[in-house]
Amino acid sequence: MASLVELIADPDDCACDQPCVHGYRVECHAVYCHNDEWDGAPRKCYRTWYTGGDTKDEDCEGYKPNENYNEA
Repeated sequence: MASLVELIADPDDCACDQPCVHGYRVECHAVYCHNDEWDGAPRKCYRTWYTGGDTKDEDCEGYKPNENYNEA
């Protein structure tokens, strides 16, 4: 389920471009977790994007690699 921020954000500022396939980025705001299969999924992801890499997406129990992720 999308948050209000996701719904009103400019589509050009949003993308599913995170290391985890469940991460949906809203530029300059947050990455939202869209893992509907995990009861403990947080609303916002506080991992790689949020911490600047100090806490990795890969360490999350709901992590699933994003095949389309292209690390810049």
